[in-house]
Amino acid sequence: MARINASEARNVAARYGFPLNVDFHTLTTDQVEAVLQAADSVGYRKPANANGSRARYFHAYLVRAATKPD
Repeated sequence: MARINASEARNVAARYGFPLNVDFHTLTTDQVEAVLQAADSVGYRKPANANGSRARYFHAYLVRAATKPD
């Protein structure tokens, strides 16, 4: 998977319909499913030593990417 820049991160979140400006644990079940679909679409794999779900890690990745300048 190639790195995602800020505008791509915002576009992915908008396309799949989940917010980046809220804590992951406040997302609805449908939004978490959308995060997983978005992760699948870009080929995201969570780190091998991750303590948490792939959805949580991908959401955090997009939040970090979206806040960095292009």
